Amino acid sequence: MSTPFAAGILIVLGALAGCASSASEGWTKPGATEEQVNRDSADCLFDAQSVAPGGSRGPGMVVNQDRYRQCMASRGYTAGPTK
Repeated sequence: MSTPFAAGILIVLGALAGCASSASEGWTKPGATEEQVNRDSADCLFDAQSVAPGGSRGPGMVVNQDRYRQCMASRGYTAGPTK
């Protein structure tokens, strides 16, 4: 994996994590720590992203939301309001 590509992935994951933390909906799993939820969410985001052809700015990263939700559900999480 090239350094610019890895840096791009980290930037995308950071931006997505920021968006997810400010959303009114979150993921819950009985007994899961915040660290575990964050790690599983990052893993699912990584698995659900792909490179999409871009316009004048070149290719960009996109996240398949259905794939992300399915990944979280398969790990035992339920979507719902955060407390």
